Amino acid sequence: MTELSLPEIEGATWRPLQPADAEAMSTLQQACFVVDGGYRITPTEMREEFELYGNDHGADSIGGFDGAGNLVASGWCQIPEAAETERRAFVFLLVHPEYRGGGIEDPLLAWIEGRAVQRARAEEDGLSNAIYRYLVYDTMTGDIELMERHGYTAARFFTENARDLVEPIPEARLDAGLVARRWSNEISEDGRAVHNAAFADHWGTQPSTQQAWEGVVNEFFLPEASWVVYDGDLPVAYLRSWKYPHDFEDRGRTESWIEGLGTVASHRGRGIATALLEMAMESYREDGVEYACLGVDSESPTGANRLYQRLGFVPERQWMAFRKPLRDWTG
Repeated sequence: MTELSLPEIEGATWRPLQPADAEAMSTLQQACFVVDGGYRITPTEMREEFELYGNDHGADSIGGFDGAGNLVASGWCQIPEAAETERRAFVFLLVHPEYRGGGIEDPLLAWIEGRAVQRARAEEDGLSNAIYRYLVYDTMTGDIELMERHGYTAARFFTENARDLVEPIPEARLDAGLVARRWSNEISEDGRAVHNAAFADHWGTQPSTQQAWEGVVNEFFLPEASWVVYDGDLPVAYLRSWKYPHDFEDRGRTESWIEGLGTVASHRGRGIATALLEMAMESYREDGVEYACLGVDSESPTGANRLYQRLGFVPERQWMAFRKPLRDWTG
């Protein structure tokens, strides 16, 4: 295995990240949040990263710790197991604001890319390979310049939308023969099957494994505001919701998030997604939440943007996904 070089940070040492570092990782991310925006990530959510993608974290991740044991920089190459059309590596990179501009970011990104290349070369499945970095907001000019310096392209744009729940919510109606069942462990796999079918034609999407699907069902998940819709015994649509109270103060409001919504192709155009959105918004309002939020691909092939606008969702922020084919790596 080729030795990968790391930047030098005075008084700091590098070592792989481990689950016991979840608190330190959250602390670093929150320091970056103050400058970069986005959302805070709790230690619980950081620990989930190891459960979902930590099968080789000893080789795929790296953390720079100062003399007091504080995490000041981190990098992680995460490669989901499921891949049908493309094997993807995801770049996660954080540098504490006080350490930025000192030549850390470029070699750290190169290290993460190098590890992605090593992993890709170990797989002989004939799939193309690419590196992605998600959640780069259009206000994060330093990160945008970093990615562009390394040959990444802003391949896709996503919009975060919010809907004030004080406004009237239409009554949810499903066609005769369609039934919405509230989320439970018994129907979770049906929801995953719908998700994989519904998003098979979406940009950058690969199948969700059972581990990935269940791994994000945490203390923030809202089963009471999540459903699978059936046509007889056939699952045809789903919606999943989360609520993050630790973000309320930063956001200046209470809000719940629709983080998964899909309908299989055979049942699109029947108002199922509209009904699910209306059901979710009504559930949030009954819970005392002020806003419903969701993110959407600006080029969604299903016309989701028009649907959300029709239901009163307003665009608030934009972020981009960067992509770089591994064949373009020159490290």
